[in-house]
Amino acid sequence: MENNNVKKMHMICNAHIDPIWQWDWPEGVSATLSTFYTAAKLCDEFDYIFCHNEVTVYKYVEEYAPELFAKIQELVKAGKWHIMGGWYLQPDCNMPCGESFVRQIREGERYFKEKFGVKPTTAINLDPFGHTVGLVQIVKKCGQDSYLFVRPFKYEMTLPCEQFIWRGLDGSEIKATRMCSYGSGLGKSAKVIRDRANIQDFKVGAILWGVGNHGGGPSRKDLADIKEQILPDTEVKYVHSTPENFFAEITPTEAVEHSLRISMPGCYTSMYRVKKLHAQLENEISMAEKIASVAYGKGLLKDYPENEIRVAVEDLLNAEFHDVLPGTSVQCGEDAGLRYLNHGMLEAERVKIKAYFALSKEQKPANNGEFPVVVFNPHPYELCDNVECEFTLADQNWSQETSSCIKIVDCDGNTVPYQIVKEDSNLNLDWRKRIIFEARLKPMELARYSVYVDFVPAEQAKREEAFVFENGRKHVEIDKATGLLTSYKIDGVEYIGKDFGLCLFDDNADPWGMSREQLKRMGTNERKFSSSQKPSGVFEGMKTVQVVENGEIYLGIEAFFECDSTRARILYKIYKNNDDIDIDVNLYMGDINKIVKLKLPITVSGNLIGQTAFGTDTLFCDGRENVAHRFVAVDSENGCVALLNKDVYGSHYENNCLYMSLARGVTYCAHPIGERELIPLDRFTKKIDQGESNYSFRLTVTKRDLLERKAQEFVQRPYALNIFPVASDVADSKSLDVSIGGDIISMPTVKKMCDKDALIFRLLNNTPNSVDSYIKVSGKFLNLTFGKYEVKTVVYENGSLVESYELLI
Repeated sequence: MENNNVKKMHMICNAHIDPIWQWDWPEGVSATLSTFYTAAKLCDEFDYIFCHNEVTVYKYVEEYAPELFAKIQELVKAGKWHIMGGWYLQPDCNMPCGESFVRQIREGERYFKEKFGVKPTTAINLDPFGHTVGLVQIVKKCGQDSYLFVRPFKYEMTLPCEQFIWRGLDGSEIKATRMCSYGSGLGKSAKVIRDRANIQDFKVGAILWGVGNHGGGPSRKDLADIKEQILPDTEVKYVHSTPENFFAEITPTEAVEHSLRISMPGCYTSMYRVKKLHAQLENEISMAEKIASVAYGKGLLKDYPENEIRVAVEDLLNAEFHDVLPGTSVQCGEDAGLRYLNHGMLEAERVKIKAYFALSKEQKPANNGEFPVVVFNPHPYELCDNVECEFTLADQNWSQETSSCIKIVDCDGNTVPYQIVKEDSNLNLDWRKRIIFEARLKPMELARYSVYVDFVPAEQAKREEAFVFENGRKHVEIDKATGLLTSYKIDGVEYIGKDFGLCLFDDNADPWGMSREQLKRMGTNERKFSSSQKPSGVFEGMKTVQVVENGEIYLGIEAFFECDSTRARILYKIYKNNDDIDIDVNLYMGDINKIVKLKLPITVSGNLIGQTAFGTDTLFCDGRENVAHRFVAVDSENGCVALLNKDVYGSHYENNCLYMSLARGVTYCAHPIGERELIPLDRFTKKIDQGESNYSFRLTVTKRDLLERKAQEFVQRPYALNIFPVASDVADSKSLDVSIGGDIISMPTVKKMCDKDALIFRLLNNTPNSVDSYIKVSGKFLNLTFGKYEVKTVVYENGSLVESYELLI
């Protein structure tokens, strides 16, 4: 008879393989092939189960060792080899957006179903440096019910219990367990297993074991020792097992309702170039899918570019690996990430442009003298926004006696407010023009604006100097001497203090930020950048502060700063037709073991919140480093004071000041080990993120319910291009109007369903309140009620709209 008082331990054999880390991907291939070959061979000799996840490494085996791949398929069928996790790879679990996580899960699911006929129900992310609470709803709606992780360690974050219910922002729940480690030393597994069993107080527990890091998995000695020393134990029942079998036997009762952070917070900032390009590619794929979906739905794009988009998506997913996106690899890992992301950007851009020109087939050819600017609104609601576009005059105007003068009208012939600003080119010739104008755009449609050019007698260009803007509602001041923002008022309420500016902090060479001190605060010894009284180097010849643009749309002021060997430029765009101020920072990092932050003093009080995957996180206000996506905001009684961004993740908040983390002058893969020297001092070691980096922020005040939309509108601007449409027969084109109800719900994703002739619409309520809305597609309505922080999927197929209760791709 079985003794019910005996503790049961599930032994989960695995191999931790980083495809890229201290090595480039070809070495990752080698480690994978060696590990899988050994594991498969030992499956024939021992009665155990080998568990491994990640599409990436299975693809290596499929391509480079097809016979081994076939053997693994047989072992999976026999139950000797278990596909665990089932994601594309183990990504960073803080910085990807919600749709990226859906892709990680669903692309993995597609592969493992096709190749092995299985779908794991336990998500496995053992090595990432923290996990957003936004994952719970995503994991649940993708059909997984449990989550296994290692970090944050116990010293980084206290949990009520190591086995717990993880509750998402929307109320979704999954089982979760924190493991102390994912591996064991070569030949030491039997002792490690017994030691880990002894420290667990649970009736049913789990132990991860296997040689690592950099592959290895089971060894013959370890398996023999387990058979002889562990399995005969009568006080503890040990079984070779899988994550699914373990979670099926536990019933945790303690609940955790927040993100699992923080762990190694330097990862939120290190290797900024990868992070910036990652954010850009997420956005570019979304934009490409939206335009392609509309063009395909209207019948103007004959074949939806599914394969091309999948290539870009796989590039994105590979770059999200938890030692690439966080910036903890050697330089070849950074290079690989940038190659993936740049290739993905090219593929996504090609899709976007092809779809844009397909949509433009409905446009009439240009009238005589007309320069058409055709604008696509990627949002499912009417939008009034400032749109920028460049165009080329019909011929170069070499005359110094005349200059071009333009007029812009909408489709009804109404004159549109605009401003000519500096074009990208530096040819001192009247030829290229860059305009910014106020556009009113219908949901997810093209709008046409017409530019007409005349030539008038040339006049000396005059730019009015102004460092204060006031329109009765909005008041902004830039200090003429220092170039610092000193006042930002809306309706008479002051929202910023007097200590705005860039700051330099002492840091160290460790890209992870592993020290206990860094868990409390990233950077010490704050020092303000000073105004460059005589800008030098790349800024040579500039004034300390100067007005660069001043027209109907915005007032542009730039200022130059320096601290130690680092130089910076800040460009303010103070819009005259809305409440926003854009703040662009050009940083030239020249210091090591330092971190640069942009400091924003905030005069109102409230909760500090930040965007996360399909949700909003409550952030630390005690100096600890936060991670958030496209907005960080103080939610006050007067509204949210928000700093939107296009590519920054790390920040901290203390003493009513928000500090956005811009760059860390750290060393590639400088990993603290005990009291040993962090980096060798007998030679030069390469540093990360030296030189130029560029950042885009938007300071705004808005209602809490509008924050998600404001952020999306900032990062996903209407796409405008000067084109001359070609006459085309579009008699067979169909109507496809898309819109959503209310002013709260956003639509981060529109795309064709994979392998099916249907469109998917992803809708998000990123607020803590229930919201009623609707979606309309081609005259069909579907009423929707959203719970707090709920993401929904709606499918448009055969002329009908249906809500799906899972997250589809």
